Amino acid sequence: MLALIYFGLAIILGDCLCRRFYQFVSVAHRCAAAVLVGLLFSSWFTYLAGLAFAWASRPLLWGNLLFFVTAVAVLTWRRWKGKIVKDASKKARRYVPADLNLPRPKGSGIADWLLIAAYVALVSWMMFASFNSGGGKLKIANPEYSDFGPNTAIIQSFAVGHNFPTEYPHFSGDRMRYHFLFYFQAGNLEFLGLDPAWSLNLLSITTLVAMLIIVMTLGEVVFNSRAVGRLGSLLFFFFGALSYIPFLQKQASVRAAIQAITHQRDYLPTIFPYRGEQWGTWSQVTYLNQRHFASAIGILLLVLVFLITRYRRVPGKQARAHSSADAITPQSTALPEAAAIAASDNATQPRTVAESNSVSSATEPKQQPSLAETFRASLPGFIFSGVLLGLLPMWNSAVFIAAAAVLAVLFILFPLRRQMFVLAVTAGVIALPQMLYLSTGKGRAVMPKLIHWGYTIDHPTAANVAKYLGFTFGFKWFLIALALVFATNLQRRLFLAVSSLLAVAFCFQLTIEVLANQKFLHIWVIAANLFVAFALWRLWHLSLGGTTLPGKFVAAVLFLLVIPGGVIDFFPIHNTGWSEVTYRNDPLIDWLKKNTTPRDIFLTDRFVNHPILMAGRRVLYGWPYYAWSAGYNASKYDRLYIELFEGRDPWKVFRLLKENGISYVAFDNAVRQGQFIKRPNQQLYATYFPKVFEDNRYNGLVIYKVPDTPPPRLSSLPEGVSNVFEGGRGARKGEFDSPIGIAVDGNGNILVADTGNGRIEKFAPTGTFLSIIGTKGSGPGQLAAPNGIAVDRTGNIYVADASNHRVEKLAPDGTFIAEWKGPDAGFYGPRRIAIGPDDSIYVVDQGRTRIVKFSPDGRVLAVWGSKGSSDGQFDDHTSVAVDATTNKVYVADPINRRIQVFDSSGKFLTKWSIPEWGRPHGFEDLAIDSKMGRLYASSANMDTLLIFDLNGTRIGTLTPKPPDRFGGPSALALFNRKLYVLNMYGNSVSVIDL
Repeated sequence: MLALIYFGLAIILGDCLCRRFYQFVSVAHRCAAAVLVGLLFSSWFTYLAGLAFAWASRPLLWGNLLFFVTAVAVLTWRRWKGKIVKDASKKARRYVPADLNLPRPKGSGIADWLLIAAYVALVSWMMFASFNSGGGKLKIANPEYSDFGPNTAIIQSFAVGHNFPTEYPHFSGDRMRYHFLFYFQAGNLEFLGLDPAWSLNLLSITTLVAMLIIVMTLGEVVFNSRAVGRLGSLLFFFFGALSYIPFLQKQASVRAAIQAITHQRDYLPTIFPYRGEQWGTWSQVTYLNQRHFASAIGILLLVLVFLITRYRRVPGKQARAHSSADAITPQSTALPEAAAIAASDNATQPRTVAESNSVSSATEPKQQPSLAETFRASLPGFIFSGVLLGLLPMWNSAVFIAAAAVLAVLFILFPLRRQMFVLAVTAGVIALPQMLYLSTGKGRAVMPKLIHWGYTIDHPTAANVAKYLGFTFGFKWFLIALALVFATNLQRRLFLAVSSLLAVAFCFQLTIEVLANQKFLHIWVIAANLFVAFALWRLWHLSLGGTTLPGKFVAAVLFLLVIPGGVIDFFPIHNTGWSEVTYRNDPLIDWLKKNTTPRDIFLTDRFVNHPILMAGRRVLYGWPYYAWSAGYNASKYDRLYIELFEGRDPWKVFRLLKENGISYVAFDNAVRQGQFIKRPNQQLYATYFPKVFEDNRYNGLVIYKVPDTPPPRLSSLPEGVSNVFEGGRGARKGEFDSPIGIAVDGNGNILVADTGNGRIEKFAPTGTFLSIIGTKGSGPGQLAAPNGIAVDRTGNIYVADASNHRVEKLAPDGTFIAEWKGPDAGFYGPRRIAIGPDDSIYVVDQGRTRIVKFSPDGRVLAVWGSKGSSDGQFDDHTSVAVDATTNKVYVADPINRRIQVFDSSGKFLTKWSIPEWGRPHGFEDLAIDSKMGRLYASSANMDTLLIFDLNGTRIGTLTPKPPDRFGGPSALALFNRKLYVLNMYGNSVSVIDL
């Protein structure tokens, strides 16, 4: 009940504000404006009031209380203002519209309301068909499930959580970078008592219907025709894409087509391969997923209605001069709709703004006020419009950018420039802090270049762009061209201003994901639909030879060519399946609400949705796409996430947990068995952190509490206890950053090429850290990107440094001895090194596609190989190994999916196929056990090792003993019947007893 009272008060307050500054074409126009403006202002006020009480346990309680008090005070101001403000008659003169009602063309008000009622029914069905609830579960339609992951989490973070100051529930620890206020309001209505589905759907239905009413109004104001407004709003549901043509062509018969349409579960894809084109981008799915989009568009269109009515009042002489200080004069009664046809029949003739509109000329006032007076009198409406637009960035920032583009062109093409400048300054002052807040900060991802031609098109030539636009909006283009022929100058200028959105969509990249530019195209087509409707209306009334039948026929055919895709796309809304997410009456959610605080952060699996989020709590790192698309530095959290779930150093893990404000760690089977975490460290948490929750019904979920102070068992441990088998990502001793090479010396010491850190780390046979060899650089003894390592029988170390394009020879203690830069043109990206039984050194010179054989003193003994797929040729070969018994040389040629065998001089002997290879960046390696006659082959793209005999016969596969798992095996080394496997992604070493 409180939620509905709040909702009603917000709308009444919106009406109070709009009546102060705007005039209305109809009651529906006034109601729609009240809904959009009231929800925008109430959301901002309640949020800011709640933020002011962020210190309280329930900020929304205080925010809503202040809203109720303020709303009642504002609405009853006229009754009690005289008791507070004395001599009210002497107050400064205020601007009050002489009449709230604007003249409108003749037409049926019943038809308007019947259409609006149909919109309410249709939109209600669409919203509840895609998002509903029952039995304590949210039912989310499958096409909406992904987008609703962050949205429902935001709603719950306010409804049952404490998200002040506000953070993204899927990416905790940084400021909110997503326009969230619409979903805040949904959470607020849930807080006040509504079911979450009803909260969101109530907002979605009312704002989308309000936006459609504003579209009707804009069409009526621009074209002086109620029919154009109605038809233009109806076309919102029919995007006009030609996707239905290839769909219908695939059907064998009319009956098959009807059956396919009625059973359609997916939105129609386009013919283009670009990302997003297969999701039904040009369908209603955009407005079902992005529920906040329609309301922001409604605000923009509301301002456009205001501006068009202002432009129409500009006297003809002043319009020609484009004066910015125009007298505001009342309008006379409007012409009937039919008069607009005659008025625009001569549209090709030059005319002024006043001449070109369909409303009759303004009557001369008895006493013309001064320019200064009329300028000041006109300002309140423009300032109010600027405030509305300035409040949009936190509601939907794309619409604010669209408004800036459209209004910039309006400023150039239309009069009232001084007033428009005031509007722009007002909007900018309010919006700038929001835009800076959303787009700056230390956690912001690196943004792409602002100038980006071609939207999502891979090869954006002018022809491809034209093809894309032609297919996407289909027959609407013909109707738009026809409308521009019939249009007045004002209408053409308006179309040019709105078409600036096409330039924004195809010339700029304003977010990290260029697909987001689709929103500009969606806004454009809503306005373009009015011109499509105008063309259809003109055709319908076109008289040829004394009859309108040909025009009516052509209009009907074109209309039928525009709507099929939209009709087909209604069926997936009905036919799609549901995904269910529990939000109440659940043991885990009840436990979370009782035993944790609303501000607690959880380390969990990277999921789309989860009871933890439904309980209003936040997770450190949820589904990565959400964070990335919102502009967060997701790669930074990738590394942190791996460290927390794979790290073996209890002190380091505890310190990272505290630094990132994590209160609980949740392990489930998605973490234990998923592909992202290779070596989960649950045993560490089980040993040092108290277990507070366990329930196998939640995919084997176990929750550990992170204490405020180090646990007793942890306090007794020194820091830095990790060794080579435990590893960890980082730059400290015993840590790695994408290691690629490994070797074992004669004493069993393990050497790892820590590639990302530009060094070699040395460990004892037990795994204990011993020393670091080399520093990052290009000087003697320095390393840039060490790859392969080999150790000869005297302990000398050979390192292939890919970035410095050389091989370095180091003494056992790491002292520099020599460097080899290769024959002829020199090395280019040397990758691996192997040592033969005669102490010859074999180097994989990957960049030159060859093998180079050296003597121990650096003399070149042999060179072989070239790029290709024939015998003896390579394609990005990655490894070399030598059989100590036969002196045969084995080369990994993974792109060609094979191993090639040569004699020690480079003569090709044989080859065998490895079908599992072939993917890039596998860093495939080989290790030969001459005594047992075995060859082991690895790839970072596989989680097993392949075993062959030395003739190429496959024997089997090899994996470590559970729970250990490979994490991108990138290098192999054999010593004393032990196989050491370097895990590039896991930043650790696995050891297998053979």
